Amino acid sequence: MLEKGEQETMVEELNNNMKEVPRVTFNLKTDHFVLVHGISGGAWCWYKIRCLMENSGYKVSCVDLKSAGIDQSDANSVLSFDDYNKPLLDLLSALPENEQVILVGHSAGGLSVTHATLMFPKKIRLAVYVAATMLKLGYSTDQDIKDGVPDLSEFGDIYELGFGLGSNKPPTSAMVKKEFQRKIIYQMSPQEDSTLAAMLLRPGPLLAITTARFEEKDEVEKVPRVYVKTLHDHIVKPEQQDSMIKRWPPSEVYVLDSDHSPFFSTPFLLFGFLVKAAAYGGLNSS
Repeated sequence: MLEKGEQETMVEELNNNMKEVPRVTFNLKTDHFVLVHGISGGAWCWYKIRCLMENSGYKVSCVDLKSAGIDQSDANSVLSFDDYNKPLLDLLSALPENEQVILVGHSAGGLSVTHATLMFPKKIRLAVYVAATMLKLGYSTDQDIKDGVPDLSEFGDIYELGFGLGSNKPPTSAMVKKEFQRKIIYQMSPQEDSTLAAMLLRPGPLLAITTARFEEKDEVEKVPRVYVKTLHDHIVKPEQQDSMIKRWPPSEVYVLDSDHSPFFSTPFLLFGFLVKAAAYGGLNSS
């Protein structure tokens, strides 16, 4: 793991030598990042990272999962994880046969990454989980739920819930209420980014996500994994991240002194970690 002093050194190096990073780490003709948002988010979450990457010459795709971002679907009508994750699978399916991507998932987007590695292991060179739900089998056990489902009870009644199947059925969608969003999700992020998020966040398909379960297949172990841990995270708490890392160890772990949204709060560091991880294929040990 990189300590805070090492992180600061990396930031300084990135600021001073931004143009040097691509030449020493990537073959720009082939490397392609695919960035996946979490619940209620969208492709827009990655705007800073996409800008840094594209300005440095990398190919970047940011996907809107079903009912997210500019996708017009109603979250209350998205009832299965397969349906929710279809835009990502469609993107991977459409890639040229010999193209591999670096697949990056944030928060619940980690479930999308794991699902994709099961479906298209040969098309993913590296899977990166950023403050993400990294569960090999999805929500298959009580421990999976303990590790992967946010516990925000300390903040009170913070969710706006949707009941697409009726008021007597489990909720089908959820979103953190506006008055809690900055405090819980973006407490270390610039004010303008949390303001932007408040304008763009949408209800997420809660039922589809919390019923994500995956079969155990050897394919999922063929894709190297890297985890980016966030130390001041209220959504996926550090102890939850530690438990998921211990239960399904990745090849490398990076640590960010950030909130749940490092693409806003520490974009240069996150960019640097993604570049470093992809350059070595996730094969370095932490």
